[in-house]
Amino acid sequence: MSAVVDEAALMPKDAALENLHAAVTAYNASRGSVTGDMYVRVALIFGGYLVFSAFVAYIAWVEIANDIVGIVLGLLFVGGGFVWRFALAPAKQFQQSLRDRMLPLVFGFVDNVQYVNGAEPRFIHTMPGKDLVPRDRNEHGDMIAGRHDGLAFTLSETELITGSGKSRQTTFKGVIFHFEREQEFPGQLLAARRPNAVHRFMRDLFGGSSLALVISGNPEVDSSHEFRTNRLDAATPIVQGTLAKALDYLATEWRDDVVRIALDGRDCYLLVPAKKNFFELPPVDTPIDFDRHLRPMIRDLVMLLATAQLVNRIG
Repeated sequence: MSAVVDEAALMPKDAALENLHAAVTAYNASRGSVTGDMYVRVALIFGGYLVFSAFVAYIAWVEIANDIVGIVLGLLFVGGGFVWRFALAPAKQFQQSLRDRMLPLVFGFVDNVQYVNGAEPRFIHTMPGKDLVPRDRNEHGDMIAGRHDGLAFTLSETELITGSGKSRQTTFKGVIFHFEREQEFPGQLLAARRPNAVHRFMRDLFGGSSLALVISGNPEVDSSHEFRTNRLDAATPIVQGTLAKALDYLATEWRDDVVRIALDGRDCYLLVPAKKNFFELPPVDTPIDFDRHLRPMIRDLVMLLATAQLVNRIG
């Protein structure tokens, strides 16, 4: 079982490639002045804030009680983060404008391709909850939607989070695919990360799961995944057949963490872990190069689509 595809066949065609090179050329031509403005803004705005902070810290140290100094320094540190982002904002907006124009061209092999940054995908509200991956809130980066080889999909770079402050924990970081499968599963089937002993104890302490447990029979897969379903009769042959084989293969392709899968009727949610940002561009002071910066994006999306097609055939 593999997800090998012809990457060369999916590279932008001549017209799209010409438009893409034009967008990159225009970006690189404007990059110098934007970079210069960025350095000036950082020097004036952030540099001025550092001088102001040093003055305030000195006054706090000399004039205010010592037990307040830590609070003042903490507020100045937090304020520095806001000022830094404000100083870099025009350069970030300039770079994002390139992404808005460029990524639909890069992924021109996807029919009806749509791209947006920072939006919350609609499917996040229907994706199964704590039995698949615990989450209190979610943060999103790039989102791409379209149709490829008959598969209509939405892909979102997403971080799922529980808790806040010191108790904040990232429960998933990577890409979430949502698509409708040709085959409908008559219920819900989840392939989640196998919890450790502490997590199992805490889950059971608060009521456990209402879904039945399925064993795949593959020791390596069962050591990394836990399968849960509300249709044991329909899920067992799938888990012990194509689903276990697919997860065994995907573990060799995506090594950052376990791949999670949820089938809910015709809806499929594929959670592919990744530490990197798939569609990140270099800093604004670095010129864009097609082979170095854009070709890897195409390769990554091709591999993600091939993974989705593999999961689509599970049944």
